[in-house]
Amino acid sequence: MRRLVNAVLGCGLCLLPVGPAVAQTTPNPAMNEPDQLAWQFFIQVNTSAGGSNALFETWASDSDTFKANPQFPTAPAPLALRQPAVPRLGRLALQQSGKLLPAIPPGAGFLEETRRNKESFDFIVQNNLYKVSGLRTAFGKTLSFPVAAMEVKANWMLVTDIPEFSGGRVSLADVPKLYHVNTGSDGQQYAFVSMHIISKAVPNWTWATFEHKFNPGRCDIIGCHDAFGAQTNPMNPNPQPNQAYPDCVKTPALAAMIASANWDPAFANYCLKGSQTDFTDATGLDIRVGNSVTERGFVDQSSCMTCHGRAAWDNTGAATTGAGFDNNGAPLGPIQPNWFWRFSTQPPIFQGMPGLTQIATSADFVWSIPFCAIDDTQTPPQPSGCTGK
Repeated sequence: MRRLVNAVLGCGLCLLPVGPAVAQTTPNPAMNEPDQLAWQFFIQVNTSAGGSNALFETWASDSDTFKANPQFPTAPAPLALRQPAVPRLGRLALQQSGKLLPAIPPGAGFLEETRRNKESFDFIVQNNLYKVSGLRTAFGKTLSFPVAAMEVKANWMLVTDIPEFSGGRVSLADVPKLYHVNTGSDGQQYAFVSMHIISKAVPNWTWATFEHKFNPGRCDIIGCHDAFGAQTNPMNPNPQPNQAYPDCVKTPALAAMIASANWDPAFANYCLKGSQTDFTDATGLDIRVGNSVTERGFVDQSSCMTCHGRAAWDNTGAATTGAGFDNNGAPLGPIQPNWFWRFSTQPPIFQGMPGLTQIATSADFVWSIPFCAIDDTQTPPQPSGCTGK
C-alpha cells in the first residue's frame, strides 16, 4: 500500500485502479476524490510496521519533536499520550466569554497524541521551528511544508473503559479483536478510537477524520459523509446524541483495498467521518467537519481547515488567538486577514499596501509549532506544554 500511495504522489496524485476493475485516473484526487484519497492515506499510516505497531506509531510524537536536540525515533516507543487540547481550550474560551458551557459527553477518559512523518519532522527541526528563538527568527517569513509531509492526531481510551463507552456492544474480551490496541508509557493498554489525518498533497493540506464504528456519537449533529467507502452515504445524525449508529458497511471498492492491506485487521472496524477540501461550500455555507471524540462538545463549531488555518505566532514566538479559539468559540469559514495583519485602511486589503503591519506568522496549518515550541530563551530552557504523559 505504501508503494501504491507513493505511486499516486509520483503521478501528481492521480488515482490508480483499485482491485481488479480498471478505473480511469482522476486528476488532482485530493480535491476531486478526497474520500478515496483519505482511505488510501488511512491504510498507509496504519500499515504494519512490525510487531503490534502501525506505521504512524513509529513516527515522531510532539514530545520527540519539541525538545532540545530532537531526533526522529529509530525504534517504536510507548504511546505519547496527553490530555486532549481542543475541548479544554474551547471550553475555556466559552467560559471566558460568559457563555453556557456544553455538556461533556460520555467518555471523558480520552487521551491523544500527535505524530508526524520524517518529512514533516525534518521541516520543523531544520527550520528551528521547535523552539521559541527559531520562531522569533522566522517571524514574517512564509512557511510551506514539503508535499510528502503527513501528520496524525490519534485518540485513545483505556481498554477497560471501552465496554461502558460502547454502550455494552463490546465485551472486554472482544476489545483487542475489534480495536487496535497498544501500550502507554504507564504500562496500561489503550484502544484506538479515532484519528485525524492531514497531508500536504495540496497547499492547504488534505483533511480527514476517522472514528471507530462503535463510538456512540460518531455521526451526531453533522452526520457522517463518505462518498467512496460507505454503502450508506450520508449517515444522518440521530435526533438524540450518543445513541450509536449502524456499521459503516464498506463499498466493494474499499473492501478490495482493505483485503490487500497489511495491517491489524481491527482497522477494518473504523469509519471515515468526513473529509474537507475548502472553507465554504459553493453556496457560501461554512463547512463543518468534527470528530465526536477529538472535538467532543464542539462538533457543530468544528472546521479542521479554519481552526488550523489560524495557527500562528507573534514576534515574541508566542501562539496567537488562543490556539484556534476566541471568545466566540472555534472559528469557521475563510481565514481572516485580521488574524495576521493590522491595517489602518478599509478594504480592499492586499500585501504591500501602505499601513499594513504583520502581527502574526502563519504556521502553515500546524498548531503544534507555536503551541509546543520549547522556550529556549530562558535559562534553563522551559519544556513545551505538549509533552506526553
